[in-house]
Amino acid sequence: MPIIVEGKYDKITLENVVDTLIIATNGFSIFKDDEKCELIRTLANRDGIIVMTDSDSAGNLIRSHIKNI
Repeated sequence: MPIIVEGKYDKITLENVVDTLIIATNGFSIFKDDEKCELIRTLANRDGIIVMTDSDSAGNLIRSHIKNI
């Protein structure tokens, strides 16, 4: 199952632990990246996704945006 994370360092860390597709939102860039949003939507509908963001306000906004995709 694909994993969505906030940043590139989160992605690098997880790549050492799991063998699955990991997509970094690059923080708030996800709000403007229609192509990445479409990819996330497709993956979520097909396989489901795991969203791993920080529990701070930025992470909550990103998680909420992904949920609405």
